[in-house]
Amino acid sequence: MLVRIKGAVVSMKRISLVAVFLLFVGHWAVPVAADAVISGPACVIDGNTLQIGGKTKKGECWGGIDVRLYGSLAPKLADACKRIDGTTWPCGAMAKKSLRQLIRLHSITCYHIDGEFDDGIPAVTCLSGRRDLSLEMVTIGMAKAPHDKTRRYELEEAAAKQARRGIWE
Repeated sequence: MLVRIKGAVVSMKRISLVAVFLLFVGHWAVPVAADAVISGPACVIDGNTLQIGGKTKKGECWGGIDVRLYGSLAPKLADACKRIDGTTWPCGAMAKKSLRQLIRLHSITCYHIDGEFDDGIPAVTCLSGRRDLSLEMVTIGMAKAPHDKTRRYELEEAAAKQARRGIWE
């Protein structure tokens, strides 16, 4: 049987072979898998670090796997930031609080695909529901996008700076 496609006559056998090839290629063309997937309840250590699968005991995280958010760099827990008017505020503690609010009671899923930090803690992309936590921290201005490691979230950082959100106020 012959079929006319855009002015050309093509046999059904050829169309069938192309369809089978595309199905075969489409079946094997899957996204790159993560090296490891870590999921469970999360405890916030600071604005960059979570513990997945552990418990909270006397306000401290214990028993889980420490992971560090890839693509964002929040102030250290003890850091203070200066506002335009010269006053300081506890931006490190606020970054921790912001990350805790983003997570709330959601279970977290983290994908270890981007390597590790120098201290051996896995650098991960974490989702809380459907929200990328690094993206959210940069967007609300509670973390910088580390331009020396990745170009992720550059636009979100620029928007946060322009709007003077979080650490950019």
